[in-house]
Amino acid sequence: MGMKRYYLIIPCIIVLVSQTHAQRNSEPPKTMQPCLALLRLPDDADTLYILKYCKENDVRFLYGAQGSSLAYGSSNKDSEVINNALYNNVNDLVGFGLTYKFIDFDLSFSLPKVRILEEDRQNLSQFRLVYSMTGRKFAVRAFFMESKGVIVADQEEDFKSNPDVHVVRVGAQLTYYFNFNKYSFRAANFQNELQRKSAGSFLVRLEPFYRTIGMKSALVPTALDVPATYGKQVGLEYVKSPGVLIMPGYGFNFAAYNGKFFVSPIVFFGTGFAVNVYRTENEKYTFLNAEWAGSVALNVGYNGRKTYVTLRGTYEAGYFKLDPSYFTTSDLKVSFTVGLRFGHLEKFIPLSLF
Repeated sequence: MGMKRYYLIIPCIIVLVSQTHAQRNSEPPKTMQPCLALLRLPDDADTLYILKYCKENDVRFLYGAQGSSLAYGSSNKDSEVINNALYNNVNDLVGFGLTYKFIDFDLSFSLPKVRILEEDRQNLSQFRLVYSMTGRKFAVRAFFMESKGVIVADQEEDFKSNPDVHVVRVGAQLTYYFNFNKYSFRAANFQNELQRKSAGSFLVRLEPFYRTIGMKSALVPTALDVPATYGKQVGLEYVKSPGVLIMPGYGFNFAAYNGKFFVSPIVFFGTGFAVNVYRTENEKYTFLNAEWAGSVALNVGYNGRKTYVTLRGTYEAGYFKLDPSYFTTSDLKVSFTVGLRFGHLEKFIPLSLF
């Protein structure tokens, strides 16, 4: 990929930066509520449910593990079908993040040949960059994810391919929360607000994306890669898919001891479409199809006035079909995060930089 991947990220970041910069310059200044014991009343939410920290910003560090699977199969019932985990890799993750006002930035990458999950699987090389803006009513999240090092295996483990399947996904998530007056999406995900009383909200997410799946060598052995099973997808070399998903969901923040301890589950499930452009060894095709996707996240931990500690688990799954072949994806990630809060830095930064 080289520098090409950064060309995909730059437009998303430019749009987000320009929007937040314009919002910051267009909004009239508000009178900031005084701090009491490092907490402050918000002026845009129900103060019985949500409080803001006087130290609104934070830096965080995470360590965790991830298991990923990309399965390739065929809907032809009376044929040999490869329908098990062809992309069944594990890796340890390390990363850091920064929240400054309503801007959130997170970077994580895999550690080579280090595994929390002691299983006989190929070590996955992964890079993830997330840049987001989280407001009271909605959040905008731009992301870039790249995975390398895939082993392809059939159902009975009779063969294994070279670990050379390459997956890239870039896109944005626009999330709106209906009960924004009582439910804090920031407290659920970033811990830079305090959900002092339990509350939940229905959510809706719009996710435009661009996905590529490429193979350096054959995805399926020649003996099994036949038209009776895979139709036009025999000799598949790559799939490139721009698309969009609409995913309704629900989130809830369980607050204990006035919000110091919390449990925050969030669930999304929905559908959309993608325009799949794929190439085989003989020809190039375009196929419009429906997609299905879902995600479940559970975040638990301590949300203090100077520091926070969380344990987060996420599971994401998806399905798309080329007819008769199809792909299913699943990702399971568990991470441990420690964050430290700090105040605004404007007085230390020259105004000429803005």
